[in-house]
Amino acid sequence: MNLVLAELKSILSTAIGASIKAYYQGEVAVVPQSYLPALMIFGRSTNVVAKSTAKDQYQYNITIRVVIDLKKYLSESGTGDTIKAQEALINLMEERNSDGTTKAATVLGALRDNVRGTQYLFNNDITIEYSTIQQGEYFYYKADCNLTATTDLLTR
Repeated sequence: MNLVLAELKSILSTAIGASIKAYYQGEVAVVPQSYLPALMIFGRSTNVVAKSTAKDQYQYNITIRVVIDLKKYLSESGTGDTIKAQEALINLMEERNSDGTTKAATVLGALRDNVRGTQYLFNNDITIEYSTIQQGEYFYYKADCNLTATTDLLTR
């Protein structure tokens, strides 16, 4: 699991760059506000599928989470355009070009790109879910990109 998480972190940080302030391998409970927007990559489960008497295939269920601070989009009086915060998060995850293709410097764009040199297939069955979270008195928007990374057949 750790190898695929490290590989995904490298691919995403290269593609997205400074649009994300902090990249984490692992689920971080509380990210300092000065490190937002932040991206976390963590595993949820591992499935081993026996493909023959001598070969296995590993399937890693992974979440890529991006968190942004709602406060950045509010005025000092506490009012503001929360829709702008939602749009900013959606743009980090899956902004499109005018022709409808996903921009390369987004989470989805990096995953859908023709990535070479990897032993994992991780650009199939991708789901992105958006929600609001509260930690103490602070509110954030988060996006969870759930996917399965699959290995080639490995000899036992």
